[in-house]
Amino acid sequence: MRNENSWHVCGLVIQARAADIAAVQSALLAMDDAAIAAASEEKGSLAVTLGAPDAASLLRNIESTREIPGVLAVSLVYHQQDEELEQSKEAS
Repeated sequence: MRNENSWHVCGLVIQARAADIAAVQSALLAMDDAAIAAASEEKGSLAVTLGAPDAASLLRNIESTREIPGVLAVSLVYHQQDEELEQSKEAS
């Protein structure tokens, strides 16, 4: 569930065993606020975005991706906190 005052989003590159890529994709798509932007079945790599209402939840979601069977590595390549929501909270 999205917190009205904050929102965090990150971009990940996930490396998986090529033979497990379909199962990894299914597990990722079952997660709340997760999307697969690109995938290479031959290389076993995925570009993924995750969202969460706060940094702690985002970290838990990232750790959950590491625990998916077939995942070999997870690299964080981008993180952003929605500051407009924070500023609108301060202004009210």
